[in-house]
Amino acid sequence: MIEPTATISPLGRSDGSAIYTCPSTGFQILGSVNGPIELPARRDAQKPEEATIEVLVKPATAQSAIGERYVENILKSLLGKVILGREKGFARRGIVVTLLIQGSSSDGKINRGDSYLPALPALLHAALLALLSAAIPLSMTYTSAIVAVSSSNQIIREPSLDDCAKAKSLHVLAFSSKGHLLLTESQGSFDFDTWDRVYEQALSICRDSKVTSQDGDISMDAKHNLENFVRETVEHKLALDYAWSDTAA
Repeated sequence: MIEPTATISPLGRSDGSAIYTCPSTGFQILGSVNGPIELPARRDAQKPEEATIEVLVKPATAQSAIGERYVENILKSLLGKVILGREKGFARRGIVVTLLIQGSSSDGKINRGDSYLPALPALLHAALLALLSAAIPLSMTYTSAIVAVSSSNQIIREPSLDDCAKAKSLHVLAFSSKGHLLLTESQGSFDFDTWDRVYEQALSICRDSKVTSQDGDISMDAKHNLENFVRETVEHKLALDYAWSDTAA
């Protein structure tokens, strides 16, 4: 697995932030989290017993449109499952997650009418790392992967944007740190057997799972999965933040 890159807390004026770059698709996402914050006075924007989660997805060079609204609803639904919005002090307040799509290369951009599935895993990971940076209480963490299926029914791990454009079907899955399937979004035509293969491959990318590759060998990516990457990224940030205490001791 080609490991992504991530930076936690690059912004100084938000409660939490992160930059996440996906190496295969080229998408770079800048995530920012503010919360808990006071919501507008509108009563319909407040929940009496828990926090209200708002997600904003913004392209770097264009105005938000239907595609952004669609993916915002997906993100809001998943984040609502993991954010502990009933914590003390969160009632009638808001948690606002803003995600800016920055292309690290010419490939990492979304044109009008393009599918948002190739960018969805990067958006999910940027949101998660920004929430951790802001110390928003979570019931669990998660990881997400995209898998493409070619016209010859071959499974493509870590597909490029060109692979996604030519694929017979695309699948984005997200797994919790407890092993639960939190999200599945698919487009294209596929059968149940293909779905089972996609599920196993996505699980091996996200979590420790020994699956066989197409030639029958055991996958060696179990040690280099996204769950370990997220954990090591957070541990590295904590080590940097508390390095002064080790020096003082």
